[in-house]
Amino acid sequence: MIEAPSRVERSLRQPGFVGRQDVWRALDAATERALRFDAPQFVTIVGALGMGKTRLVSDWGHGLTGQGRFRVVRARAELPVVGEHGLLVEPFALLAALLRDRFGITVEMDVATALQRFSSELQQVFGDRRVAEVAALLGRFLGFDLPESPLGHAIASRPEREAEIARAVLGRFLEEDARRQPLCLVIEDLHLADEPSLNVVEALASELGSAPMVVLATARPELLVRRPGWGRAEGSHVRVELAPLSALEMDLFIRSVLDASSLASGLCERAAIESGGNPFLLEQLLQLYQQHGILIAETQSTWGFDIDRAVTHAPELSPEALAESRLAALSPAERDILSRGAAFGGVFWAGGVIALGRLGAEPPDATVVFAPDPTIDEVRRVLQLLAERDHVVPLPASSIVGETEWSWSHPEERTLIASASDPELARHRQRFAAQWIEARSPLPRPSERHEQVAVLYEEGGDARRAGAAYLAAGDEARRRLRYERARALYMRGLRLLDLDDAVAKMEAYHRLGDVATRLGRVREALGHFHEMLRIAWRLDLPAKGGAAHARIGRLHRWCGDYPRALEHLDLAHLLFDLAADRPGIAATLDDIGRVHFLCGHPEQATAFHRGALTVREELGDEKGKALTLSWMGLIQQRAGDLAAAEEHFHRALTIARASRDPHAIVFTLIDLGALAREAGHLADALQTLDEARGLARQMGERLYECHINIEIADTLLAAGRCDDAIAAFRDARVLAEKFGARRLVAEVERGLADAHVLAGDSTRARAHAEAALEIAEAIGATTLTGAALRVLGTAVAHGAPGDPDRGGPREIFDRAVELLGAAGAELELGRALAAYADFEERTGRESAAFEMRAHAQGIWDRARATARPRTSAVPIEMASP
Repeated sequence: MIEAPSRVERSLRQPGFVGRQDVWRALDAATERALRFDAPQFVTIVGALGMGKTRLVSDWGHGLTGQGRFRVVRARAELPVVGEHGLLVEPFALLAALLRDRFGITVEMDVATALQRFSSELQQVFGDRRVAEVAALLGRFLGFDLPESPLGHAIASRPEREAEIARAVLGRFLEEDARRQPLCLVIEDLHLADEPSLNVVEALASELGSAPMVVLATARPELLVRRPGWGRAEGSHVRVELAPLSALEMDLFIRSVLDASSLASGLCERAAIESGGNPFLLEQLLQLYQQHGILIAETQSTWGFDIDRAVTHAPELSPEALAESRLAALSPAERDILSRGAAFGGVFWAGGVIALGRLGAEPPDATVVFAPDPTIDEVRRVLQLLAERDHVVPLPASSIVGETEWSWSHPEERTLIASASDPELARHRQRFAAQWIEARSPLPRPSERHEQVAVLYEEGGDARRAGAAYLAAGDEARRRLRYERARALYMRGLRLLDLDDAVAKMEAYHRLGDVATRLGRVREALGHFHEMLRIAWRLDLPAKGGAAHARIGRLHRWCGDYPRALEHLDLAHLLFDLAADRPGIAATLDDIGRVHFLCGHPEQATAFHRGALTVREELGDEKGKALTLSWMGLIQQRAGDLAAAEEHFHRALTIARASRDPHAIVFTLIDLGALAREAGHLADALQTLDEARGLARQMGERLYECHINIEIADTLLAAGRCDDAIAAFRDARVLAEKFGARRLVAEVERGLADAHVLAGDSTRARAHAEAALEIAEAIGATTLTGAALRVLGTAVAHGAPGDPDRGGPREIFDRAVELLGAAGAELELGRALAAYADFEERTGRESAAFEMRAHAQGIWDRARATARPRTSAVPIEMASP
């Protein structure tokens, strides 16, 4: 029996520096030119992750500092931190990092020490000359609060010139510093730098004068996506791209790690396949080989390699590392096809890949353009081979009819393929890919496809088309009631459009304002409608200006700011009249009438609604008539004429159902439900309101749902279901507060006060009544103020603490009756008189109580005498008014 050789305990060494002689020579040549000609030199080293950029710069830099010829200043760019409104938390962060290293300022230093060092170094660089101007700007980068200077004032007054001034002052400082001792600025990970810093670094070449200086930067290929021309301009800028290690270089690399003069058979070949010549992956792979018992030290100078185990038990590299190694094995043709697919994004189509191959080409036979094309079969064959090797996978169903849709087996590969593509070609392909998708009409899954097209145009550099596609995607999302998504898409599209797209922007702001309104973002919606208004003014479009003012007025109405609402609605009416826009005039008359109704002015409200109805009848606007009739019915209902109100509501509902207008249907169902409650038909009321709530939820109209919840809660309260009513009122309050609808909040507080009175908790009832009263008085809602006073008087009459400013129950009830009588709110007046009568009866004033109760009963008798009987549910008698 032959014994297995014993293992030798050996560890892997740090790899030696291998290859890269061409880059090393380029760096040496740059330093020599800088010293010989006093001319600043720029070198950018571009390479993928793990290609050895940091090691190269470190090893080369040690030699530079060891010779003492150059002062080396280092900084590493980091991802910018973005705060509110998309603004950078620290603009010029990279420049700040460079200056901190140059001045030796650390995070541990207190401000006084750091400032002293900063001032001292500046004085040494500039000698006795005045340095206040330089200190003012450089100090801004470092966060120092230095005395203002003319330069600081210039920046404050012209912020758009900050980058230009920063470049000039930084350039002057670097020139002076390099004249004292040659300077080498080393910037790593430049692809992560914030835009202001990147602009300054890119423009330094034209800013610097004579000075022995080298600016050495390292970056991943992503930099070339942001700045395709980086390092290619005329002058002293050299761009060097790191390639994978050659077979010979990998052999030397492995020998240095293993400290071996010879290598086991199969090791280099296998490592080359799995690492793709990436130095970092190669080192990581050797460590994994050792950890998994694939690479075994046999003697102090030899290593064994188990090729079979390497194949069957291949160690798992990181996803990015695996992607690097897998892509290294691709042929140029395979890589090109994947590069075309990567232009589409996460999924692509065989036909799209074929089309991108024709980009810029001419048909083989101009007379027979669609003759058989052998490249079609070749592309399909290569894609099938790539699928067999697990690079891509065909999807079972394609979103574009007649096309085979493909996805990436490993998304990391798409990222690497895309980053390695020529940036200008990639952008050209993305724009063409967007058009290829758009040409497939109708688009499958329109919202998703519009968004994909928008992303392709945006990444391809066509902001205008991208903006239009984002808006189209937003329209589709809005149609599907996906309001949050629609909002995000509209905002993204608007950022890409400019004044050349004024009409599209105006319409988009209109739709975005509508979406923000539906989401309860009232302040934001106001801003969007104001933007719409400004563009309409620039284009001299009074009808669009009227629409903007109308929407602004409605928002102010929702928020309870009735004077401002009327101000904007009056302007809307004026502009619609100027534009001869009669539908707009009718809508605005209704809106103005609604405000007067809420303020407790029924006569004015009726006059405006009648004016709107006249215009709508002349126009044959049936949908508009439904809304007008519904609002006129509300006035009659409040006045106690339930029969007239019901007639208007049923006419409105008939028109709304015939025109299939869901908004009008919901409005009239709410009105009919409230009317049924006032007539005492509570089961009918709940059934009707529940139908309205279901429709509102389907439409995604949360504010409608808030109205409905309040009506349902009042109905439950009328039926004596106190706990259920309180729960419904609380649900309504959540929505009302989200939308900033102050009147609805006051309605909820009034309802909760009524509920707590019914539950016997007068103290809590008083608190809610006070809250309702405060809002109602602030917004000028007379009827709501009277209702709040009615329930406040009831709570105080039942033992809640009084209010010296408002007086006792009698004074509070008197004020409620006065306000409600003046506003013509008969039904609410009946409730106030009934509550007042109860109080007077308890205090022994039976005659006054009898008179008030008779007045209240008369109001309810007249109202119910006109109400039609219900057959769909058994009437439930309301509690006595």
